[in-house]
Amino acid sequence: MIKIKEDVTTKIPGLTSLYITLNPVDTNVLNILHQCPPYNYNKNIKSWEIPVTRLSKFINMATKFDDIELDLMKNVPIKKLDYEPSKFRTKPYQHQIEVIKYGLQHDNFLLLDAPGLGKTISLIYLAQELKKKENIEHCLIICGINSLKVNWEKEIEKHSDLNCIIPGKRITKTGKTLYGSIDDRLKALSQPIKEFFVILNIESLREDKILKILKNGPNRFDMIAIDELHVAKSSQSSQGKNLLKLTNAKHKIGMTGTLLLNNPVDVYVPLKWIGAEHSTLTNFKSQYIEYGGFFNNEVVGYKNIDSLKDQIASVSLRRTKDLLDLPEKNIIDEYLDMNNDQDKFYHDIVNGVLNEVDKVNINTSIVLSMVTRLRQATSCPSVLTTSPISSIKVQRCIDHVTEIVASGNKVVIFSQFKKTIEDLLSELKEYNPLVCTGDIHDSIISENVDKFQNDDEHMVMICTAQKMGTGFTLNRAAYAIFVDTSFVHGIQEQNEDRIHRIGSKQPVFIYRLWCNNTFDLRVKQLIDNKRVLSDYIIDNTAGSDAKEILRSLILNEGIENSILT
Repeated sequence: MIKIKEDVTTKIPGLTSLYITLNPVDTNVLNILHQCPPYNYNKNIKSWEIPVTRLSKFINMATKFDDIELDLMKNVPIKKLDYEPSKFRTKPYQHQIEVIKYGLQHDNFLLLDAPGLGKTISLIYLAQELKKKENIEHCLIICGINSLKVNWEKEIEKHSDLNCIIPGKRITKTGKTLYGSIDDRLKALSQPIKEFFVILNIESLREDKILKILKNGPNRFDMIAIDELHVAKSSQSSQGKNLLKLTNAKHKIGMTGTLLLNNPVDVYVPLKWIGAEHSTLTNFKSQYIEYGGFFNNEVVGYKNIDSLKDQIASVSLRRTKDLLDLPEKNIIDEYLDMNNDQDKFYHDIVNGVLNEVDKVNINTSIVLSMVTRLRQATSCPSVLTTSPISSIKVQRCIDHVTEIVASGNKVVIFSQFKKTIEDLLSELKEYNPLVCTGDIHDSIISENVDKFQNDDEHMVMICTAQKMGTGFTLNRAAYAIFVDTSFVHGIQEQNEDRIHRIGSKQPVFIYRLWCNNTFDLRVKQLIDNKRVLSDYIIDNTAGSDAKEILRSLILNEGIENSILT
């Protein structure tokens, strides 16, 4: 008799697994089990664990060798929670109240609301309710992007009656704000903290001594929230490894509007951290990634995606901005023809890259360096040559800014390259633009954001997407211009939604600039393809065009020979 019982997973990816018991043990059936990877033998219960997605295959192959007894799990509905919201300092939206209700029923979950729905405020409300109902001692907030520490501090002061601390922060006699070193943060965490909210950046987790004091120090962190959790997606990075060790809190909430950026492996660490995934990374890849090519070591497609969708949906809240009835978001893709000088320069770069390909051993860093040169040639030729070659993108951006400001509207300009920022700052100096890049101190960034949001003097902000593309609210602007974009749809969407979020009062217009007949168009293709994969897994949506792109991805037509996947 072959007994198959469905139960929660222990070593295999997914929500549930099949546990197969053989009595007597038949080598023929064992061979079939080995054809249903990933698999694991549990010696305590003397059963083989395989994914539920292998059920049909196993039964079809094993039924000729013995009788099969099948015991599948029944769905248990979650009891509806009767909840009367507390009186908060600011009034929450209904979807934010739903976060509180969900968090009171689920100790560990992912908050995957689309960018702009106010995940920060929702988390603050939930932490306050848990303190009230369970008397939790501290809520630790770990920011995936360092500059968001100041944003969290401001939001807590605005929306909460509870206080907060950024360990290591101090104000000098001259009034300058300093955030201190790792040792400064360690010293602060080594002492009893009276504040409820404690705010750190995720880079702090790279230090084992910080991890140790968080787990065994004098302060009890009953609740841990990771903002922009997708930045810790690698289980091989020091911060990813240490994050997976920081599991002693009763309540763990991972927050991101862009959980899946490139492929299904992106969700492994988030699911593992909240305790919703029990398998090894190897088994996770085996379940969801299709390998082929040279030595069977290249990603050629994805599989069992529906199973992954169900697993994510069971431990997460995901709402799109449709529920807020926000003003319309308009994406305007402009395809530009370079002038003769820039076109010749670009193709000289292309020829140089092609010649280099034949002469060097290609690895990821070299390829990305080559790609960067191609993109710089379209956005800011001046970074690659001393010749006075103008950029059609910069010129078009200036035209847009002139028209937008003349109409009385504000605009945010994004670029991946600091040289582009410098060129635009010089060309647009008459508008006294605010600048936000990685070279500028976080306290100045915070001041610039406040100026842009609150006064009518500063109509233009110029920033690098890496610094300002996540977490910040810039919705005084109805226009954004992307001189260049991220390779990844999720990140690009985050960047765009700085101006399209709660509080937006008018339709927004997103200009994305592309140069015809250049690598730009390959970047756009990658963004569109990865959008489809993310939309299908996270949002369960796929239009007619999306289904075809998804099909091509699965069949390896859309990612074959991609140097960026």
